[in-house]
Amino acid sequence: MSLPAEDAEFLLGRVEFRRFLNAAIQAAGLLGHHGMAGSTQEGPLAFHEGRRSLCLDLVALAHRGQDETTRQRDPLGLTTIQAVIQTALSAKDIRLERPASLTRYDELPGEPGDGPTGDPDPDRRSRTG
Repeated sequence: MSLPAEDAEFLLGRVEFRRFLNAAIQAAGLLGHHGMAGSTQEGPLAFHEGRRSLCLDLVALAHRGQDETTRQRDPLGLTTIQAVIQTALSAKDIRLERPASLTRYDELPGEPGDGPTGDPDPDRRSRTG
């Protein structure tokens, strides 16, 4: 199936599509490792290879949305994969930020050497209670 470059450009410009493509990349195991190359079970290995191949086809279709210069310099579509990964990394739901109240160890409540609650032995309550 052929996808017009204008359609690919429209899709690649949408954050939602880049998130979809990231989900496809993750589901296909394109950036991971599934199975062993020397496995005696050819069925699962062939299945994973088929998924990765289909995912690379999706990336190639989406890569048609890049400008002509980018496509000439990057025929493999790594620029598109990079854009997808950057979109995934900038998603608000996966950012790992510490709460403002726990930004530094020396700002925790209590005296130095005490537990976070100010009790020198914070586990004492669970042993006695």
